[in-house]
Amino acid sequence: DEVCCRMSLSAWVGVSPDPNSSRRSCCTDERAALLVLLLSLADLQETMRCNPHALGQLMADHTQLDWRPLLPLLTLPCLNCVGGCSGVFPLEGCLRVGELAPDCCNVVFSRANHWLYLEQPDDFNRLLLEFLETGNAGRPKREDTA
Repeated sequence: DEVCCRMSLSAWVGVSPDPNSSRRSCCTDERAALLVLLLSLADLQETMRCNPHALGQLMADHTQLDWRPLLPLLTLPCLNCVGGCSGVFPLEGCLRVGELAPDCCNVVFSRANHWLYLEQPDDFNRLLLEFLETGNAGRPKREDTA
């Protein structure tokens, strides 16, 4: 419903839906904030085409199951991309994924919220192409991008 959508969008943008809250977006550039809003509205429209029951099951599955015991068993290189301003998941929890996976690099997009591939597509795509070419060879366990 509208209230759920508003709260989800607010969490993604990093702003509290409560006007009395002091929590504000870490996005300071007005054009970037407008782009985030436009992208979130476009994504919301696409998401609303999905079966609500299926979306609920997906959210319940990936947010309620504890995957941490499986992470040390991964045998392939991993790249864990994290939005440093995400209002959805705390940074510390996201970084734990990279700490537990044996060959994993955490990359924090410090200016991005939850959907960093939409907010910083050039940086995100460049990083993925590098990872596909070289894996984690020479990459530190954690990187921070501007």
